[in-house]
Amino acid sequence: MVILGLIFASPCLAIAGDEKEAKAIKLGEVVVTATRSKIPVFDAPQSVTVISHKEIMASPFERVEDIVRSVPGMYNFRHYGVQTNGIASPLKMRGVGEHRILILVDGVPQNDNFNNAIAWVAWGYIPKETIERIEIVRGAASALYGSEGLGGVINIITKKPKTRRQTSVRGEAGTADTYAGYGFYSQKIKDFGFMLGGGYEDSDGFYMVKHRKPYEIKRDREVGKVLGKVTYDLTSNSDLSFAGLYYDHETGKGRKFFYDDLTLDQYWMNYNYDGESFDLKGLVYLNRADKTAYQDTAKDNYSSLLRKEKIDPTTWGADFQGTMPFASWAKFTIGAAYKETSWDYDNKYVDSRRKAGAEGKQRSISPFADLNFHFLDNHLIVNLGARYDWIKTWDGANWDSKASGGKPAYHNRFNSNTESNFSPKVGIAWHPDDKTTLRASGGKGFREPSLFELYKVHVRHGGTYYREANPDLEPEEIWSYDVGVERFLTDSLWGRVTFYQSFAKDYIGDRLIGTATFAHGKKTRYEYKLDNISDVDIYGVEAELEWHARPDLILFANYTFNVSKVKNDESNPELEGNYLPNDPRHQTHFGFRYNNPNIVNVSVTGNYYADIYYDNENTFKKDGYFTMDASVSRRFFNRLTAYVNIENLFDEEYPIFRRKGQADTIAPGVIVTGGVKLEF
Repeated sequence: MVILGLIFASPCLAIAGDEKEAKAIKLGEVVVTATRSKIPVFDAPQSVTVISHKEIMASPFERVEDIVRSVPGMYNFRHYGVQTNGIASPLKMRGVGEHRILILVDGVPQNDNFNNAIAWVAWGYIPKETIERIEIVRGAASALYGSEGLGGVINIITKKPKTRRQTSVRGEAGTADTYAGYGFYSQKIKDFGFMLGGGYEDSDGFYMVKHRKPYEIKRDREVGKVLGKVTYDLTSNSDLSFAGLYYDHETGKGRKFFYDDLTLDQYWMNYNYDGESFDLKGLVYLNRADKTAYQDTAKDNYSSLLRKEKIDPTTWGADFQGTMPFASWAKFTIGAAYKETSWDYDNKYVDSRRKAGAEGKQRSISPFADLNFHFLDNHLIVNLGARYDWIKTWDGANWDSKASGGKPAYHNRFNSNTESNFSPKVGIAWHPDDKTTLRASGGKGFREPSLFELYKVHVRHGGTYYREANPDLEPEEIWSYDVGVERFLTDSLWGRVTFYQSFAKDYIGDRLIGTATFAHGKKTRYEYKLDNISDVDIYGVEAELEWHARPDLILFANYTFNVSKVKNDESNPELEGNYLPNDPRHQTHFGFRYNNPNIVNVSVTGNYYADIYYDNENTFKKDGYFTMDASVSRRFFNRLTAYVNIENLFDEEYPIFRRKGQADTIAPGVIVTGGVKLEF
């Protein structure tokens, strides 16, 4: 309420600070994700947050999922120490639920259409030093980017080399016998530029349960990554860039024979032309993964390896667009995107000739358009956009050569299927004066079922969880709108309040179809089938405040109130009226960033979450918990920086997952990392 009061308070409120610099920074921020063309954040029709490279490096975290978690409307429902939470992305935006945010890296889609491998990667695959900024657009985004963007878009934009050479090496050590090293190099010589960044991390990991069973061990990890980019200036207003990423990890998930290996290699090329009469952008990309998940069995109390799940997906695509003004007050962007995924899943059982697996392919062709109109001497900005997605799925199959646990052998081959989606949007931004923006936007989002959901029979928890695939799934859909106001109360004090509401239908979830016993009656298997089972109503408020109190001191606070309730559930009507799990009704973030190279740099963030349910039935609830994270660094001799990062400063114990019949998965407590960085 304090934030709301300040935003609507008198603009004559007098606060000391660097009055001009803060306003200039905010008004000067330009984003491309909100409309697919350059637009000032202050003019954007949707609520946008930009995290700068300076803020990224000041964060105590290495992974993007943690760097963005204090953004209003965003919630990270897991801890990276878990190493993986299967097939669901850890971030939620505006209460839409799991795996419903589109992730881009330099415009390249990272949601992979086969099982959302971004969740397995734990978001640490982009070296922190290589990120220029992160643009976050809240609200349905399918009118611009197609499938996945029900809650919004996160676009990670990597650096372009500059003439001034940048070279650094960084080493650190911390809790859980964690050791890591990182390097970065960037330079531009005449028309050519080169950037290379990467790192290696090894950790014994953490016990993620409060009361350990004999077979439970620490969740260790070993990670290596590298990202390189080469740029070439074709002319003074056009350039090409080639980028490649390699990532490899082995992560333990709490039992000796329950872990995974993952290798990613990605390649993309961007073309940009900024002309006086029109702009052109082109993108082609290739994303590949080689993933092996090692699975144990409940039959022998998780004491042996049962099978190895091998997944080898490939995704490639292209995206081209042109932007041109057709009047002094109007700008038009038109383009098309193509994306194709092939997926092979092979399930190898170590003690038999049993063969199981699945496969499939998916292709999308998607024309899109976006129009920006500027009226009343740029005081009124109107944005219209639309996209048509034609999606074909074919060559789908699944099989298992052996009957097991009362389930018969099977070999299914499915018919091809074609879906189409039309996604419109509209947005308005109005400046009654040079310190205020009133905005409203609305549009449609959708998520096409993944190949994983369509074709893979999913078995987990040692065989106690068995889920059938469903090739007849329909796309999830959401219609959303928001209204808000953004204002400079003074040149150094900025605030924003936004109300949002969404209506979702055909959410995909587990439909319980039966139970059975196995292991001589000692274990119970719960049998599910994926289906479009629920409609969800969502509404909430985001409030933000940022004060540049001094040139070297920024204070900030934000609050999100969110209600996501099941309106209709065909599988279980008793869930109607319940809250979606793992999404707090209240969350608050506040803190400060003090940057004085001659003394010390300090970043502190407090986080409060309240009213969180952990299951669909709303039987497990956490009333509230508070954590604090901090980063302290000091520069010496103009080249050497020493730093300490602290997560969960007060060693708060809180649950991450709570499930019926299983021990709670808990956060590991306080984590301290210290390091040194040398620049030359």
